Amino acid sequence: MAERSTRTGAGQVVAGEAPGTVATAQTSAAGETRSVTEMFRAGRDQAIDEARVMVRDLADTQRRKAAEGMLGIAQALRRTATNLQPENVTMARYTDMAAKRLDEAAQYLRQTNWNDIVTGAEKMARRQPAWFIGGAAVAGFMIARALKATTAAPEAKAAGAGVMPTVAPAGFASNPARAGLAATGERP
Repeated sequence: MAERSTRTGAGQVVAGEAPGTVATAQTSAAGETRSVTEMFRAGRDQAIDEARVMVRDLADTQRRKAAEGMLGIAQALRRTATNLQPENVTMARYTDMAAKRLDEAAQYLRQTNWNDIVTGAEKMARRQPAWFIGGAAVAGFMIARALKATTAAPEAKAAGAGVMPTVAPAGFASNPARAGLAATGERP
């Protein structure tokens, strides 16, 4: 029986192996590597697509919640305008105008998809950067205040259940000039 030989990568011949065996193994390994790589890429692409859908759904949910919140604020402003009408007509008119603007903004949020909102914001930022930065700052403060209020309310209820009211030392509560001293801890 004839002995088979194979060339290695350096051009050496190895005794005992068929010439096609190494090449076949390399081809097979390369094919399996490509297959695993393609499976990994497909899985990665699928995970990215699922994440995009989840983010889009979350953004749409938040967009709808923001619109509902704006409508609630607009209704409160309308009630305030109605209550102000007999006392201060000018203030009532401005309050009602603010309510109408909030209604318009809420309708825009309800009717416009997230991509269009982002595109509109980008266009506005290019046309009027100062207004955009100012509006973003105001929106950030409003959002922070709203978030702080929503997280502080449950904590205040829980903390307020067992809290004893503080009492000013004798003589401080009855004299308004001394009341400020009680807050600072100074003695008269």
